[in-house]
Amino acid sequence: MTDFSTYKAYAIYRLPFADEAFAICQKDDREIAACERAFIMMPFDGSRHKIIRIAPDVELRLNAEELHTDKRGELLELISDPKAYNQAFTLFQSVIPDRFQKLVLSRCVISPYKSDPLDVFRRACMEYPRTMVYLVYTEETGYWLGSSPEILIAGNKSHYKTAALAGTMTSDGPWTYKNQKEQAFVADYISETIAPLCNYVEEEGPYTSRAGNLYHIKTEFHFTLLPDVCISDFINQLSPTPAVCGLPKDEAKAFILANEGYDRKYYSGVVGMLDEDGETNLYVNLRCCNIKDGEVTLYAGGGILYESMADNEYTETEEKLKTMEYVL
Repeated sequence: MTDFSTYKAYAIYRLPFADEAFAICQKDDREIAACERAFIMMPFDGSRHKIIRIAPDVELRLNAEELHTDKRGELLELISDPKAYNQAFTLFQSVIPDRFQKLVLSRCVISPYKSDPLDVFRRACMEYPRTMVYLVYTEETGYWLGSSPEILIAGNKSHYKTAALAGTMTSDGPWTYKNQKEQAFVADYISETIAPLCNYVEEEGPYTSRAGNLYHIKTEFHFTLLPDVCISDFINQLSPTPAVCGLPKDEAKAFILANEGYDRKYYSGVVGMLDEDGETNLYVNLRCCNIKDGEVTLYAGGGILYESMADNEYTETEEKLKTMEYVL
């Protein structure tokens, strides 16, 4: 088994339905330029946290057996505060629809935890074949691990795709009006935002998509970028989408930062392999957790509309938290 402790930073990721994982390992702590091929992890708010870039000094292909450690983790009682969530929900909904069409309210839960993150990654790969599963380590951030169903941009210069993924249910429909409206906000935003950046756009959906124990409404967009548009430009224009932020985007992000009540860090940011000249696979950082200093922090959120009800939205976050709880 590879000894990843010899590297300054590393990322391991497994794409949806793939049989093997890829490891990106950096030997030293040098700064990586924005245009370099690298595994990246972008925060929700770039003014609070820096973009992590991991250079591919060493690249490895790994199968499940190479990641097997037999070190089952111990997840103790999760520390949560439903009262704080309900207070935030009331505030968020009070400004809809006068100021915002939609806002996304998230929360985190914390637990003492000890385990080998590599084994958590392996179990996530086994349990969630439909998602992009990743593990990132840096000395500063500790371990980030997630199982994201939401593509931000994937492909190469001849063909890219992105997706509007929103609305959440524990069974396969029928979809409520609230869920359909929430997903339509995201799909319309993506369609309007990427149109000036692309040669053409083909739209597929909406349709029901499964991710772990949950179902979502998904619309895919297929496109090529204009010659003078790079992937970084595309990310900056598109992210954060209304699936993790709100509408209008800039005002919603400012409201979330001022009123959500905690620091999202890299949750709902961007994670994956960035290669301007080759294959890029970037996902929204969802269904994720941060393991550091003997604790694990899990993150989940949901879209708030005028039609939303606090109990339903809180339950939705509970269901999303189960994605990481199960493998931890």
